[in-house]
Amino acid sequence: MKEDLSRYWGQLGRGAIGWVHPEDEGLLGSAPHSFNLDFPPPAFVGDVCNAPVIILVANGGYDAKITPDEFKAAGSEQRYVKRLRHPEKAAWSEVAPYYRGVNYADLVFSGKAVAVNACAYRSPRISNEPENKELVPRLPSALYHRHWLVSTVLPLLNAGTRFVVGKRHGFWGLPASITEHSGFIADPAPVSPHLSGVVRKRIDDVLARV
Repeated sequence: MKEDLSRYWGQLGRGAIGWVHPEDEGLLGSAPHSFNLDFPPPAFVGDVCNAPVIILVANGGYDAKITPDEFKAAGSEQRYVKRLRHPEKAAWSEVAPYYRGVNYADLVFSGKAVAVNACAYRSPRISNEPENKELVPRLPSALYHRHWLVSTVLPLLNAGTRFVVGKRHGFWGLPASITEHSGFIADPAPVSPHLSGVVRKRIDDVLARV
């Protein structure tokens, strides 16, 4: 898994339009959108190389007051990019308050789960952002995330070494080979930032057998 998302996002840098993946720069620089590109995007949060549970979410969140605080310290942006490049060595507890507050934070911080965004880039609420919603299916990095899920994660799902939780998975365009798989768990309350109780219990049961 390290050869996929972590290597891909290892190419991230700050360009003329902000923190974007090189493959996205042309589209984000020309198409209308309201993604905030001032800070490194959370393509994933957690050890994407090894975590047995993969939680699919929508996109990076943005709060005009809270998000900048995450990057106030000198060198914080560089440390964030380093986490993306070397997720298996990262201290994921040093992340946005949003992730520290969800009820699966303990799984992320312990390396048992990783939250992966369909679209890495930050916005306040993508469900209310038509221009951003229209852009996601054309965004090269979002297309790569879907490719990674099918080409890399699905074989591991079939082998029983990974499990996928559909938290907010509408932007993923999941194929039936994943949604109908016994290792796929759909959260019945996707709007809540927390995993529903029944899903959290299923994850705990799965991890107890791994």
